[in-house]
Amino acid sequence: MRDIVRFFDKFTFALLLLLALAGILLIYSAGHSTQETNYLKQAAWLAVSLAGFLAVFSMKLDFIFRKSFSVYVLLLVILALQLVVGHTVARTKSWFRLWGIGFQFSEFVKVPLALFLARLLARHKEIDGWAFMKVMAVILAPVALIVLQPDMGVSFILCSFIPLVILLKKVRPALLVIAFLLFALGGFAAWHSLLKPYQKERIISFLNPAQYKDSTGYHIIQSRIAIGSGGLSGKGYRKGSQSRYQFLPARHTDFIISVVGEELGFVAIGTLFFVFFLVFYRQLRFNFENDEEFYYVYLFNGLIFFQFLVNVAMAIGFFPVLGVSLPFVSYGGSSLLSFFIGEAIIFRVKISNYLA
Repeated sequence: MRDIVRFFDKFTFALLLLLALAGILLIYSAGHSTQETNYLKQAAWLAVSLAGFLAVFSMKLDFIFRKSFSVYVLLLVILALQLVVGHTVARTKSWFRLWGIGFQFSEFVKVPLALFLARLLARHKEIDGWAFMKVMAVILAPVALIVLQPDMGVSFILCSFIPLVILLKKVRPALLVIAFLLFALGGFAAWHSLLKPYQKERIISFLNPAQYKDSTGYHIIQSRIAIGSGGLSGKGYRKGSQSRYQFLPARHTDFIISVVGEELGFVAIGTLFFVFFLVFYRQLRFNFENDEEFYYVYLFNGLIFFQFLVNVAMAIGFFPVLGVSLPFVSYGGSSLLSFFIGEAIIFRVKISNYLA
């Protein structure tokens, strides 16, 4: 026990806790003018997330990796049931309500998917045709179910595992060409037969927000105004006019970084970026005992990094508004719990390597 406390990465854990607590303060500021209580819900979810972190951290790594496929399959079943009996919020059937609490199970897929992909990658020296088909099937199965909800944000983030696999493992060039052609055809088919008009507007509006200023472009315009008006040091905590007068939509979720920019300025945004950089640096700076651990740590951190970049790009109008939250900071209990569970496994990997 003493060794666990000694080698536990207390500094990185403090950084993650700092991000989550900063998120609660920002959520409070984003909704204080309307007396929203989202910050209290987020604080409760943080307590649950820390309990989940401790529970998973106490498990053995071989047990976690062995059970990853079973949990993955269970979540696929839940996602399929969700399409039939799920609770609809903001046009998406992404929620189950249990005991009056909303659970977004698509968020929980991230961890077992990263674990199972890590096991698959560890079994192959290079990705041949059969291995590539297995990897694609494992990733696209939950993506397809989530697209049917439809939740473009989470499904797009899960697709980030595809380029991560390609970066981490040697893939035959012919397979990359085939995959690119299949995705191009799939995207073309989805655009013409699956996506609804409002979803198409979301995708193209970032190119010219002014043309869609009364619909999907409104989010981007207001976000840019909020960030730009904050300047270097911001207007002050709880003094952001875009948030206070509710001009900025989804200010506690997708556009939480716009609240940072308006109220606390570019300095605070830079500090937030630096904290994320420190987390990634410390998460990847150690030796790994086996390939499974290596692939999991890089896959899960890669997903967080990708989601971070997409959220920031959305806020400044460089990417379509798909409903992607800022990891650890934005409002969302299921997302917070999922990330802390995923991090618990990384912390366990680090402890195992130090104690080996």
